[in-house]
Amino acid sequence: MSYSDEKIDVRGDGRIILYKRTHLKRPRWQARISVPNATGYEVVSTKKFDLDEAKRFAHNLYEELYMRVKAGGSLQSKTFKQVYAEWQSHVALLGKTRRDGSWDETVERIDSYALEFFGTKRIDAIKEADFSDYWAWRQSNFRKKAPTNATLRREKTSIMPIFKHALTKRYIDKIPTMNAPKAKSERRPTFTEKEWVRIRDASEEWVKKAEGTATWRDRSMAQGCFLVLAYTGLRIGELRDLRWSDLERTKAKKGAEQPGTYMTGRVTSGKTGGREFVFYPGSERIIERLYNRRRKELSAQNPDLENPSPPLDEFIFCHPDGRAIKSYKHSFHSLLEFAGIPIERDGKARTIYSLRHLYATRSLSSETNPFLLAKQMGTSVEMLEKHYGQVVTSSLAAEITKAEPFKPTRKTSAKFPFD
Repeated sequence: MSYSDEKIDVRGDGRIILYKRTHLKRPRWQARISVPNATGYEVVSTKKFDLDEAKRFAHNLYEELYMRVKAGGSLQSKTFKQVYAEWQSHVALLGKTRRDGSWDETVERIDSYALEFFGTKRIDAIKEADFSDYWAWRQSNFRKKAPTNATLRREKTSIMPIFKHALTKRYIDKIPTMNAPKAKSERRPTFTEKEWVRIRDASEEWVKKAEGTATWRDRSMAQGCFLVLAYTGLRIGELRDLRWSDLERTKAKKGAEQPGTYMTGRVTSGKTGGREFVFYPGSERIIERLYNRRRKELSAQNPDLENPSPPLDEFIFCHPDGRAIKSYKHSFHSLLEFAGIPIERDGKARTIYSLRHLYATRSLSSETNPFLLAKQMGTSVEMLEKHYGQVVTSSLAAEITKAEPFKPTRKTSAKFPFD
């Protein structure tokens, strides 16, 4: 950095230095400021041509920086983008959330919008008013459709860890109030029983139509994905991370209402932590078909091996090279179009999550015990009541409103989600 002859020590102690950059035609005064008990400098443009105005600006900034450091903050503040990158490196080492979940959705939400809006802003300068501006900005800045209040509240949840990290690192002295718009409790878009039967039956022909093409494998994997979601109530992210080692065949206890064996699985990276779940009776055939197809695929890839089995730690829903399949959105829309099922219902778009809502709706309609259903789906009885209250029958209402959760008896603990 080069200075002109107009270099001024404002206080006479080297704490506030004003100078001009010599290579500019109309240079404004720059300020280099240091404060006691802090390392480094804050170098900023005063944006002033007048020396007296530049001095006032520099004095005010000095006082602000001095109070920040005195309160335990840092002199050299970081931008939101810098803190976000630092946080990403931190959670990459941790691997999982405290509830053994994934950070993928958090990262995706921040990358999509928050990083664009807050990226260059100093993390310690972001206040409540900035978040008010952000929520208003988001209402008119989106890729496909305007965000709902629920979407914005999920974004707030995703942004919060960045500020918690900043607080831990003492880049800020408190987390600003974010005040995301209140989410309305709305019914989740799902499918009617008749629509689901059409989708299920059409999926076989949908896959068959693609035989002999590169699309066939994509469709066969997507079909398995959609059927398993509908018969387990898993979240798509949980299914995506499912491995062969997570599955197990369990023999029903003697005298159980559902005799024989059934398939269970374990979620290791769910939103609410790890848990076990049960496949609807008969749906284990979907898994068996996927397993046999994968063995044939591996055999074709490795002619020297006889009937190779998928590695236990391999993703069940994977590409030919074993990588997890990340998106089924295009396949989902393709299947709905093939089955003649509209994407929207009552003005709301059906998504892959609608299969989870289908599972919940069918289960509650058949009077499955809400406590068992909540355990199966990795949610709470209160959330079931909030989002699926329209299908809660009078006989279930008493269970849902109990102060203590229902304790399953030996008889009911062996029941499956559907009749």
